[in-house]
Amino acid sequence: MRILSAALVNHDTNFCFYDNGKIKYHKLERTKQEKRYVLYPIQRWKKEVENLWNIKIDEIDDIIFQFDPYTMLPNHLKNKIFNSDFLQKLDSDVCSYLGVKSAWFIGHHYSHAKSTWMLEDKKSDIQIVIDGLGDGRPWTIYKDDEILDFGDIKKGSIGWGMRDAGKFLGIKAIHQNDIAGKLMGLQSYGNVDYDFLNKLSIYNMDDINTIFDKSLWKNESSYIDWIRTIHFKIGNLLVDFFKKYTNKYDIISYSGGVAQNVVWNTQLKNNFPNIIIPPHSSDEGISLGAIKVLLDYHGITISKINNFPYCQSDIAPPKSPSDKTIDRIVELLSNNKTVGVYFGNGEIGPRALGNRSILMNPKIKNGKNKINDIKNREYYRPFGAVILEKYFDKYFNGFADEYMLYTSEFKNSSYVYDSISHIDNTCRLQICKDGNMKKILEKFNEKTGCSMLLNTSLNISGKPIAGYPQDAFSLFKSSNLDCVVIGDKIYESKFWIRRI
Repeated sequence: MRILSAALVNHDTNFCFYDNGKIKYHKLERTKQEKRYVLYPIQRWKKEVENLWNIKIDEIDDIIFQFDPYTMLPNHLKNKIFNSDFLQKLDSDVCSYLGVKSAWFIGHHYSHAKSTWMLEDKKSDIQIVIDGLGDGRPWTIYKDDEILDFGDIKKGSIGWGMRDAGKFLGIKAIHQNDIAGKLMGLQSYGNVDYDFLNKLSIYNMDDINTIFDKSLWKNESSYIDWIRTIHFKIGNLLVDFFKKYTNKYDIISYSGGVAQNVVWNTQLKNNFPNIIIPPHSSDEGISLGAIKVLLDYHGITISKINNFPYCQSDIAPPKSPSDKTIDRIVELLSNNKTVGVYFGNGEIGPRALGNRSILMNPKIKNGKNKINDIKNREYYRPFGAVILEKYFDKYFNGFADEYMLYTSEFKNSSYVYDSISHIDNTCRLQICKDGNMKKILEKFNEKTGCSMLLNTSLNISGKPIAGYPQDAFSLFKSSNLDCVVIGDKIYESKFWIRRI
């Protein structure tokens, strides 16, 4: 059986295709090279999918869509979709507009809630979704495939609150949805005002607008302390909010854009050790959740995605790096060179996990400046790192996973790792267990005694992660990146690249 899921959302358009037992996935921004790409008008989806996977839509057995009918449909069709989170047949007029005979529709938040299936050893007890605005709501709680509770957008949204606070503080971004992530790094430069925090203690999840109300803050000369205090408050608020609906050892599926905040994730992990957060927790995971609902409807059981999370349907190089190539990468890194790597297929999610990465020795003093020069990033934003699993406890307290979703604190001597140590002595870490990155790390550790590398995405600020080899070439040609490795080929000379 062949089933297609199309998330034609207002940003981050993505598709998922079940083809007789195999799952394929693609986020369109990777090949369009436009950050948070949105497909509009949405009828264009057919051509994109057919070209992407070399299929004919008429050959698909069933299709499920997710989109906002009030922004993505013409006026005469907007009321053809009734307000429901759960699986519903699309009206024939809407199907005709989309160019299909029949199809299904599913709500935004429920798609999020179902998107963690490939990470669950057994079904989660409860699903919590928190974002900016999905289905007209800032958050929804699901239990036993029913809505347990939901928020009122009139009372505020954490996602929108962070975005607007970032705008107020002068943070710029190509797409406004990237502002909250940048603010997550900036807030670490402030100090918590505990008197103000005490004033905020009476407010909960129904008071988000009030919590972000700048008029409550009296010291206009230090708004960086204001956002640090607000950020601290929200972290505590989320823990209390989760406690209202869950028990400590429940298996909790947590998704939505707010689940990208690694600081808050770490607080939640401290209190709920069985929490599950996918690398695709934002809207790029919508098609993965929607397809699970339709697979369940058809009685099709699937629990894993091959090579997850390295399963973008982008352009993979023809060969993997040989031992000789890996030796050269390690030599360059040990000589304090910056190395871009483009291996296999790209990662699902917004963070580079070793297949579309820029790597650097984390011990380089002022190494952040070197990487910021390449990526055109703001000075205050931290860089993550990848570390061999067996060395994590030697250097860090806290949590780390394979997807860079938590922060960890250096145990001591963090100044040695200047490039990856944030101002609050933390680092966002990826645990490395296998693959090409493990080979690189093992040889780098053997050569230098360092078991970790700075790991940031293979792109520049405002652009998506590379989806074509040519994107990696272009970054190399236009920046101070010392080297780029594409599969088994190493390019160190910009003169050579100009000739290609």
